[in-house]
Amino acid sequence: MSQRVAHRYQVVAPLAKGGLGTIYQVFEEVTKRAVAFKRLRLQTDPERHRERVSIGFEREFFTLAQLAHPRVIEVYDYGVDEAGPYYTMELLDGVDLRERAPLHWRDACVVLRDVSSSLALLHSRRLLHHDIS
Repeated sequence: MSQRVAHRYQVVAPLAKGGLGTIYQVFEEVTKRAVAFKRLRLQTDPERHRERVSIGFEREFFTLAQLAHPRVIEVYDYGVDEAGPYYTMELLDGVDLRERAPLHWRDACVVLRDVSSSLALLHSRRLLHHDIS
């Protein structure tokens, strides 16, 4: 897939599709590094709903930008182009936990410790995560 988005990101591959957005692996032309690019999918819903969803997406970026934790994704850039809002974040290498299932109980405890640690940071900031997966 050879597509350019937001005027400086070269799409390498799609990574995931969620309820509100799509994530791609992209190559950032300015810094010359691979990053993840999350694009908000704007539905054909009424304008007021689209605006509320866009504001929530922007808030998600700026909330993540305020957090520093080894188990919370680091975000780099936020913008809006002709296709709508997007942000970039660190590109993580790894496998989906489903590919490792069933986990040995000790490995599951390590995963749960890491998740709990990041959630403790969010809760200490009075933030609530709505999509733990």
